[in-house]
This record gives sequence, C-alpha cells and structure tokens, in this order.
Amino acid sequence: MIKIAVLALPQCHASGIHGVMDFFATANFCAHVPGTEYQALFDCQIVTPDNQPVKGYSGAVVTPTINHEDFAPEVIVVGSGVEAIGSPHRVAHYLDQTRPVLGWLQAAFGRGALLASVCTGAFVLAEAGLLQGQVATTHWRAARLFRQRYPGLRLEVDQLLVDNGQIVCAGGATAFVDLCLYLVERLSSPAVALACSKLLVLDHRRAEQTPYMSLYGHRAHSDEAVHKAQNWLEQHYAGPVSIDEVAAIASLGDRTFKRRFKEATGENPLAYLQQLRVEAAKHLLESSREQTSQIIWKVGYEDASSFRRLFKRTVGCTMEQYRRRFSYVTPLESRSKAAELSQ
Repeated sequence: MIKIAVLALPQCHASGIHGVMDFFATANFCAHVPGTEYQALFDCQIVTPDNQPVKGYSGAVVTPTINHEDFAPEVIVVGSGVEAIGSPHRVAHYLDQTRPVLGWLQAAFGRGALLASVCTGAFVLAEAGLLQGQVATTHWRAARLFRQRYPGLRLEVDQLLVDNGQIVCAGGATAFVDLCLYLVERLSSPAVALACSKLLVLDHRRAEQTPYMSLYGHRAHSDEAVHKAQNWLEQHYAGPVSIDEVAAIASLGDRTFKRRFKEATGENPLAYLQQLRVEAAKHLLESSREQTSQIIWKVGYEDASSFRRLFKRTVGCTMEQYRRRFSYVTPLESRSKAAELSQ
C-alpha cells in the first residue's frame, strides 16, 4: 500500500484537499479486480502543520486524519494556499505558518519520498529549499511573487504540470485533478488512471495553463509614471502606437522609460502592448460572434497571419480553439459542430 499525505495549510483551497482524498479513494475502487479480495492501493491521509484543524479560504474547516510526525508517507501532496496569491506581505504570513513542517518535508525528501505541489504549494517546497536545480510551476497569478521571492529558481508558469523525478509541481488550484491523474498513472498504471478519468467524467490531463492567463499582476507596482503609460496604452492599444510617444506621456526619456517599464511590469512596452491586444481579442472571442478577421482589425493589427501567430504563441491555442472553449455567446450546437469538424 502506498502511503500518501495531503498537506493542508491555513487559508487552503479546501475542496482541493478533499478532492485529492476523493481521487485516491476512487483509484482504490478502480484498481480493485472484481471477484478478488479487496486491498486498497493507496492509504491517503490529511496532515496539517500543527496537527490541528485549519480553516480554508472559503471558511470550510479541514481536519487532519493523522499527526504528521506519526506518518512516514511515500508521497506528499502540498495543497494550494490562497494567501500566496495576494501580496508579498501575505506570502510571508502564509509561509510563516509552514515552518513546523519544513523539516518534515526535508526529511521525507531525504529518504526518497515523492513530493508534489498544487498551485501555490510550490512556495512551500521552495521555502524548504527543495526546488534548487528543479523546474517549478505555480498559479499564473502568483508567478511574479514567486520570482521575486526566489529569483534563483526556474519557473515555467505556462506549464500546468512539471515532473522533475522526485518533485512534481502542478499549476492552478484545480490542477490537483491533473496531478492526481498523473500520479495514479505513475504509481499504478495507465489503465487505472483511465478508469478514474471515466468514472469521474474527466478529460485527459491538460498540458498548459496559458489559455487561462491574463494581465493580472502587471499593475502591482508603485511607479506612477509607468501607471500613467499603462492607462494610456489600455485606452489606445487599438490605434497606431509609438513607444516614443508613450514615453513622452509618462514624462520620461525613451531609455529611462523602457528601463522603468520593464522593472515595474516585468515586460518591455512593446510586449505589454501586444499582450493588451491579445487580451482584447480573447474578450471579443468570448463575448461576441464577430469573425476572427474583424477582431484582429479591431485590436489594432492589419497583418492577420502575424497576429494569429502571436495569439497562438501567447495563449497556447488558435483563436478558433479559444472561442470554442471559452465563448459564452456562441450557440452550443454551433460549438459542438465546430468541435467535431476540428477533430
């Protein structure tokens, strides 16, 4: 029997913690061969930093099923903590509460346990010093704070799932489903993972979280000149834009403007402008039935093929695929037909 611990932290994504438990219980059911003696494949337990119940972000209480000192799991899943998405101050407060289990995580890693993180659980693995030389992913909204706190670590935030061997990281909060599918396949068999997928009515594991990203976080800075430039770009992105003109609006010299814009937002002005146009296109694909060529023109591009390449590179799918996935105005029958034609 494979022992699995799910680490629940204060302000955690409570449904994600219980979801991992439910998934491995489902795996036990799917792995059982009818007519044979039942023997569970996974022993999954909830642990908390101080062995006391924790309150999740929604207010739901998560109760540990075992003391972490009394459990020597072969797999540890660090659940998502919503506090880590907010601000540097909230991240520090969130991570202070993990101190009692950092040594436990390090000891588990030292004896060869498989460690996995969901969403902002990657911060906990990084805080324990376990991501040195590894590749991590986390929720896209927490990426900037992760890079600020751990500048020496490699973060591939576009990836939904990253496997380093002994450490596996999953992206957003509901990526616990993708992680569980992967772990069941790795620890048991593809057949059991597929059986779980069918029983729980789940699609195959997703590969990227780029389709879910937005420009959130680029304004989390205090440079008023850059804020002024961003305000102007957000109102004029669809027209001809000169970076020199934007620098003048910010009352900065060209070189100073580019440097400060990059420092404040993490992007150069041209890349930021391109992202604004992609975000506008995503909104129109979600909320209108306009032809894609018309949308491309509306967001400020004359070269349709160039924008299509930019969109796919940025979002991870074509404009048509994005519309089929996220549109809330396209009739369902049309979406179903389009999906069939694309297969």
